[in-house]
Amino acid sequence: MAAEIDTAAAEAFERYLVPPLFGPWSRMLIDAVAPAPGEAVLDVACGTGAAARYAATLVAPGGRVSAIDINAGMIAHARTLEGVEAIEWREGDALALPWDEAEFDAVVCNQGVQFFPDRAAGIGEMRRVLTPGGRLGVGLYCALPYCPGHNAVARALARYDIDLDGIRRPYSLGDPVALGDLLEEAGFRDVAVVRRQLESRFASARAFVASLAAGGPSARRALEQLDEARMQAVIEEVTDALAEFADADGLRIVTTSNFAVARK
Repeated sequence: MAAEIDTAAAEAFERYLVPPLFGPWSRMLIDAVAPAPGEAVLDVACGTGAAARYAATLVAPGGRVSAIDINAGMIAHARTLEGVEAIEWREGDALALPWDEAEFDAVVCNQGVQFFPDRAAGIGEMRRVLTPGGRLGVGLYCALPYCPGHNAVARALARYDIDLDGIRRPYSLGDPVALGDLLEEAGFRDVAVVRRQLESRFASARAFVASLAAGGPSARRALEQLDEARMQAVIEEVTDALAEFADADGLRIVTTSNFAVARK
């Protein structure tokens, strides 16, 4: 009997972080590659499939959407959500995409490339499965200071003797020049990198930290190293650090990403 897949983190990700953060970012990235009815779209490092679900509404009728993630829990939970019946879900490695050459008109990857163990190989795979003239869209967070909410959490965590890779790695490819060079070296043309900003809402700093701790694909690995007392201290420090972003409607969380769009 196959082992049961744990989807708890994926469920928390979909519940707490997709609506305010990953959903809007994914829609903006899909809009950047502008899929048309009848086209084929691939969502790489799809998580619970926010980009894939949105793309499916744009390529109908007659289109095709596929999505892949290395995290079995993400794929398992994605398959249970509404409006996903027409999407092809795959658990697999972005460095070895299980599709033939030139299968997709557009490929997107939102907040994934920075985690690839071989970024050039991953970009090369996305180019391989694109049709000639096909479009690539990549979204990557800018450096931590451009994301003040997440930066406040990182600074608070830095006071403790814990592994901070989980909180820092999402911002490790924030240089737009390095991103553009990566795509050009892979053979892409018409490469354009644009900085985009998103403002999201959380009830409070406590709610923001709790959302990261419950469903943050990377941040939770750092936050789960804290005991209750240290978690409370982190929440208090983040609350103070983000006081200027708080108002009667809650807490504004600003994130900034580089969007790269290119053609094969």
